[in-house]
Amino acid sequence: MSFKEEIKKGVACDSVGKPDSILGRAICLSVHPGKMAVFPFIRWFEKRYKHRYKFARLVFSFDLVLLGVLVGLLTALTFSWMHVPTSFEDNVLFEATVAPREIVAGAPSTLIIRYTNNTEEELRDSRLSLSFPDHFLLQELSTDNDVIDNDFIELGLIPIGGTGSVRIRGVMFGDVGGEQTFTSTLNFIHGTDGDIPGYKTDLHTFSPVASTLTIELNLPNQLVAFQDVDGLITYNNTGEIDFPVISIEPEWPDGFAFSSSDVSTSNGAFQLPAIAAGEQGEMHFTGHLGDVGEKVTFIFHPSFTFETTRYKQKTLIHAAPVVPPQMQVEHSVLKRSVRPGSTATFTLLYENTGEFTVTDIVLGIESDSPFFSKPVWESEPIDSLAPGERGEMEIKILLDPSITQSETDVYEAIDLHSRALASYTLGDGTGQQVLSRGGEVTTPITSPILFESFGRYATASGDQLGRGPLPPRASIETKYWIFWHLSGTINEITNLSIEGTLGEGVVFTGRQTSSQNGGVDYDPTTQTVSWSSNSLPPTLSPNSKVIGIAFEVSLTPSDAMIGTTPTLLSNITLTGVDSRTGAIISTGGSKVTTVLNKDLMAAGKAIVE
Repeated sequence: MSFKEEIKKGVACDSVGKPDSILGRAICLSVHPGKMAVFPFIRWFEKRYKHRYKFARLVFSFDLVLLGVLVGLLTALTFSWMHVPTSFEDNVLFEATVAPREIVAGAPSTLIIRYTNNTEEELRDSRLSLSFPDHFLLQELSTDNDVIDNDFIELGLIPIGGTGSVRIRGVMFGDVGGEQTFTSTLNFIHGTDGDIPGYKTDLHTFSPVASTLTIELNLPNQLVAFQDVDGLITYNNTGEIDFPVISIEPEWPDGFAFSSSDVSTSNGAFQLPAIAAGEQGEMHFTGHLGDVGEKVTFIFHPSFTFETTRYKQKTLIHAAPVVPPQMQVEHSVLKRSVRPGSTATFTLLYENTGEFTVTDIVLGIESDSPFFSKPVWESEPIDSLAPGERGEMEIKILLDPSITQSETDVYEAIDLHSRALASYTLGDGTGQQVLSRGGEVTTPITSPILFESFGRYATASGDQLGRGPLPPRASIETKYWIFWHLSGTINEITNLSIEGTLGEGVVFTGRQTSSQNGGVDYDPTTQTVSWSSNSLPPTLSPNSKVIGIAFEVSLTPSDAMIGTTPTLLSNITLTGVDSRTGAIISTGGSKVTTVLNKDLMAAGKAIVE
């Protein structure tokens, strides 16, 4: 189609239809703009209504009316939403600013509230009241001209366009990252024909970004896995106001086991005393670091409490590198069980598994067993150990022969729990001291036994038991009682037997008593007195009782004994089997003579006259 024909078709588009070319459509739109606007509706009618409905034009017209109503409603709603009518009070304006811009909990800050009368009327009898956040410490309140002593500020007449400000200086105590809200309410009277009361309330919210309570964690430059960790937390009040009770809630890293601290704890949080302005304090904690990878993160959440309200302060996050231990140390015990009163032999195997030479090495065995006279037994120091170098060492430890009830809270089937340790200096140039520990080894303990053998003429309370002269006299009979006491056992002892041999001139009278089993047996041929039991239960517990055996003997001294202290019973032995460890128990008892150390009545009366 030629250029001239396209122009003609564009001009005649209302009668010939819609032009096909861009030029024709442009001319049609300029000449017949209404016609072009109707084209979309005509196309929609022909596509959706024509030939589908019997009264297509009527249905199409009805739908157009509905669409128009819907568009009108939406337009009205939008207009009403965008043009909300304002009230009189909306033209009373408040504006709040704070200095410094970043609020620090516990530090002074200044809040300035400015008000403006943008209404077309005077505000009469104006009064501004203020409401502060909980535990806000007000230091100064003033207007443009005066210092105010209370929270109600008389402003009087505020003219049209009038403005003013209130200055509030004080200390906010709140959560770091939380919100502190101040409320200002302006009450007034307005109206040209009468007194109309009105008021305007506004909220001013601020958020502390830091705190004058600061904490810092001090740890070694690098931690060593599988080691004890000693941490130091220093806390400081950098503000002008004293802090009440402080708590620090730890968030321990996975693989770290908290052990102890030098402050009290409550619900897992450290409880620190109040701290005055400008002062600082410190607390220590210990724990054991397990397998935690190459880095460990300690998190501490400090807070302080006013009355019953707790305010969270800035969280401390401390990340520390972790290296594997330079040395490995393990140990074994020479025997299947250890015996109190004897030497236990521990064999230590140690190796430098690191990349650097370690120095100043001290190996040792540690245990919390009450049979250890000290908690750690150490070897002589080793100067150095190169990477990959290993060695073996024995440490011999003499165990205590017995323990008391106050030394333990476990009274039966006690085991010896021991660990090997190695103290050394890292060879990486840091000079850091490290303490490596091996795994725990548990060794059963063969039962100790306290066996007492002694004689008496009278009881401890002074009641006479014996008969005859004291001191003993030649050719005259004197009767004594001999006692055997058993205590301090931690395991059942089976096949227990005690026996002793009577001295010269001593006779078994037959009188006896025993707290368990039958009495003693006497063999006149061998002059032996014995007692036995198939089973002796543990006796260390406070609920147990001492096993006691007592029997009477008589002594008729010969003239050859004058001036001597005759023996009443000798060769006293005890044997048995520890049912838990299978070890044989054997001990001896003290020889009993006429020297009765525990008997006040017989004191100084042992020599035969």
